[in-house]
Amino acid sequence: MAIRRPKLDRKVAEIAQPNSSGERAPDWSFTIHCPHEGDLVFDFNPYRRSGRDDLAGHMRDAFWSLRHERVGRSLLSYDTHGMHIFWRFLDDLEKSGKAVGRLDQIDRALIERFLAWLEMQLSSRGPTRGQALSLTAKRVSFNHLKALLSNRQRYAFSCVSPELSFPRNPFPNTNRLTPKRESYSAAEQKAIISALNTDLRRIHDDGGDALPTLQVLVVHMMVLALAAGWNLQTLIELRRDSLRDHPLTDRKLFVTVKRRGASRHAVSVPDGVPSTDSLSGASTVPATVANHFRFLCDFTAPLLSDAQPRDRDCAFLWRVPRLERAGQVVRLNTTRISNGLMAFRNRHELRDDRGRPLRLGIARMRPTMATELYRRTRDIRKVQQALGHASALTTAKHYADIPLEAERDHAFVLDSMVSRLTRLDIEGKVMVAADGEIPLSDVRDLLSGGYNTSIARCRNPFRSDDSVCQKYFTCFRCPNFCVFEDDLWRLFSFYERLMAERPKINPAHWMKTYGTIVRRIDAEIAPLFPADKVAAARHLAKDSPHPTWRGA
Repeated sequence: MAIRRPKLDRKVAEIAQPNSSGERAPDWSFTIHCPHEGDLVFDFNPYRRSGRDDLAGHMRDAFWSLRHERVGRSLLSYDTHGMHIFWRFLDDLEKSGKAVGRLDQIDRALIERFLAWLEMQLSSRGPTRGQALSLTAKRVSFNHLKALLSNRQRYAFSCVSPELSFPRNPFPNTNRLTPKRESYSAAEQKAIISALNTDLRRIHDDGGDALPTLQVLVVHMMVLALAAGWNLQTLIELRRDSLRDHPLTDRKLFVTVKRRGASRHAVSVPDGVPSTDSLSGASTVPATVANHFRFLCDFTAPLLSDAQPRDRDCAFLWRVPRLERAGQVVRLNTTRISNGLMAFRNRHELRDDRGRPLRLGIARMRPTMATELYRRTRDIRKVQQALGHASALTTAKHYADIPLEAERDHAFVLDSMVSRLTRLDIEGKVMVAADGEIPLSDVRDLLSGGYNTSIARCRNPFRSDDSVCQKYFTCFRCPNFCVFEDDLWRLFSFYERLMAERPKINPAHWMKTYGTIVRRIDAEIAPLFPADKVAAARHLAKDSPHPTWRGA
């Protein structure tokens, strides 16, 4: 069976509107149909306050123009995280005595002022409420505003100020400094799985009416997310034909689509065979991902006749129970899923490790699945294949956390390679060595400084092929590693250089590569020397680093 790469289509289909010619929006309020999000209503009347009709009209036309270039989720984000935030800035600006109501009043100076205003803003919602806006939130607001204004520069150039330009990179190193999504801890994961099993037993023992329909859908979405590690958008867009035949009779192929990358991903799953591996060893009803999906399709099958033709292939369908859309059959979206997850958490009183209400989200279940799979296999390549990543580096950097036992094993291996560090007094000098059994000839060579390295000294820097070892990062697990009092300046200069590089490197990568070295210097090497010598060397390394480790 051929699984072809789907054609990438980023356009949003236009709803037929009277007199909707050109790039000017038909009215202050209009509807755009997105094939992925459905009908989206945009109302720009609230933005016309304080005499900003001209600016609001240009922004409205930008949205109408971008309907062919952006999907519905992006357009909604441009409104809530771009235009809405910028209007708050204009309100504050007006209070200070400067009113901005026209597009040609926006120039580079105003953009710089907006960036400075963002630095002083606090989050108004969510678990970070009252805290400073995150770096990601500030970058998103700026990029969305830039997209809208850039559209006006292309299509309404005569109305834009000639002084309008944008900083090239106002938020450098955002990708490095932004923390990745955390996986759930073992205790949190166990609590989630226990709650899922409770609901699954109610669903299958008492019938589908045991829980509200939205809760049944959310439970199955969480099961699929924990078992397969799929993204939220992939789950929302699961088709009823996603489960396909496999060459082996006891397996099925789960074919999912990643719209952003225009790629398909096929995963082999057991079919009808009880498995104790799914959901971290917890037994569920049914026992396989394939049967969970079959039940989901059967559960939503009665809704097909009332659903829109474009939605009838979707697996996650829901009949709206109340409000203005009561009785309509729609696809699940992020808002409905978020409400369902919150209700699930509250019903089961789920708490995190600190005793606070658990932040339940599909996005955190993907790294949870990756971390759990890595804990079992210790093979990052298998995790990469399971998540469908093109590079194992992406998997290791953003998804698979190193379990505590892996760090323990790493430290055990390191300690086994260098059994212990021994303090020796040689000719009035203090030396720390990995092995106290040093021949006299080696001691003379060490004292003469002939075997100096970039960090300290080496008892035997030569390899079997007579080449000189230059891998100083491996010194700390080499039995030939030696440190004299005279080497402390060089050693702590190396230490300070590592600490200076820490903000520039992904935290997980830094801890994995350099954390053990720093801990070894602090906990095992420094205590073996006189405290005054160590303090003096640390102070000198900070004020005047050794030339080998002096920054550029």
